[in-house]
Amino acid sequence: MSALINPTAEPGFPSRTRGHRQALVRRAVALATCVGLGVAGCATTGSASSSAQLTTQKAIPASATRTGAGGANTAQVVAAANAFLATLSDEQKDTVLYDFDDAAKKTGWSNFPTPVVERNGLKLGDLTDEQEAAALKVMEAALSKKGYEELVEIRKADDYLASLSDTGDTGATPTAVPSATPTGTPTGGPGGGGGGGGANFGSEWYYISFFGTPNKTGEFTVQYGGHHAAYNITYAGSNVTMSPTLTAVEPMEFNWEDLYYAPLEDKRTSTISAIQSLTADELAAAEIDGSFDDLYLGPGNDGPFPEQPEGVLVSSLTKKQQAKVAAMVKAWVDDLDEKAAARMLAKYVSEFDETCIGWSGGTTLDNDQTYVRLDGPSAWIEFSNQPGASTDEIHQHTIFRDETADYGWK
Repeated sequence: MSALINPTAEPGFPSRTRGHRQALVRRAVALATCVGLGVAGCATTGSASSSAQLTTQKAIPASATRTGAGGANTAQVVAAANAFLATLSDEQKDTVLYDFDDAAKKTGWSNFPTPVVERNGLKLGDLTDEQEAAALKVMEAALSKKGYEELVEIRKADDYLASLSDTGDTGATPTAVPSATPTGTPTGGPGGGGGGGGANFGSEWYYISFFGTPNKTGEFTVQYGGHHAAYNITYAGSNVTMSPTLTAVEPMEFNWEDLYYAPLEDKRTSTISAIQSLTADELAAAEIDGSFDDLYLGPGNDGPFPEQPEGVLVSSLTKKQQAKVAAMVKAWVDDLDEKAAARMLAKYVSEFDETCIGWSGGTTLDNDQTYVRLDGPSAWIEFSNQPGASTDEIHQHTIFRDETADYGWK
């Protein structure tokens, strides 16, 4: 089980009453440029541990972008959603549909397995084969081919964890693949030790819900998730945001049912490549103050975003380094349907003169303390290595948010 250490999280059972939450206050970055070790960059002080309470609210500049980049395949997603809803009974429809502003949207996703934190909507394991296939078609429409394959692999990783037991009698002989990096800090560490899986892991423990009725012009959110994946994909006409989206995995690589899996490999390799492209002086300037045992703005903590980003300004880097940072952003954005993803990526790259990349704990894949963050006027990405919780291998949590479109637009 993933170990979320965050006092602002409320791992309980969210209210199932239908009500309207207060409109979210949209945040955008109030940016500043500082110089550290002769390198142009962002703030390098004022951070806190991931277990600290966030108290500073960002101001919203008049120039803040309040809508998406366009290109959403909304009609296809609506068609898939309606096809899924047509397979459901009236009682099931009542369970899967929420008001768009229902507060349960913000509490019904986590990196804890179900039912430690209850998810919204319908459990896939309770659906008929026809209904489950239709539910997955919704996600297949919303995501790119690459993004959907990653979702499938994350669910396979949960099946792998479910097969583990203290006795080792798994029946399917799953095996973790040793780290490909033979040097550096060993994998595992405190919290690891192969505690085994359990009944609450597995691909059947994923849920789907809709906040707002799926339609081609108004706002609605597709929420899908379970243990190590949580998607909040909001549509408003031609615009789409996938903020917040959590993707995670334990272990990084494994063999299951005679197949090899490495979920999040593109996110891992692009993140480490980007941060390791910095020079020694740039790395020193990019170090974020404080230590991070998990995501800073993960489940149960929707902000506010830090008032001032930390790290080095991406636009101060060489073109080759900037290309590596762009590849890092692309690894998350490309989970979305291709046309919208291309437009969204162009928007985020255009903001590199106000975007910072930073790190804490380590910069290598085999270090269970490695933490990397990208913070721009819009894009927010966190990559967090952690000791194994159910295995002896490192596992990872990642989060993607859009600071101007978290859970949609207001």
